[in-house]
Amino acid sequence: MVQLALLPLQAGGEAVNVDSTAALVGMIIGLIIGVLIAAGAGYWVYKDASKRENNELLWAIGVAATLFIVFPVGIIVLIAYVIVRGNETQPEPVQEGGAAGGDW
Repeated sequence: MVQLALLPLQAGGEAVNVDSTAALVGMIIGLIIGVLIAAGAGYWVYKDASKRENNELLWAIGVAATLFIVFPVGIIVLIAYVIVRGNETQPEPVQEGGAAGGDW
């Protein structure tokens, strides 16, 4: 079945030898890339939503899950987040005492 999915339409029904190990490695690499893209987008949405007082966990899981499961729908959800998120952000908390963390 994997062989049929990898055949180009121009093959004309000719038998093509496809190494099942190469197909498996390709699928695993694609899976890893998909997980990395979904995790990266989910992390960005989580950090951005936490600055904007949105439900950061819900948005992050929603965007990451839809990107991983159905990539085109995930792109639409990511665009929807950018539109709905709002423009106001909370300021970052400022630590006193400099970079060393305090006075000695």
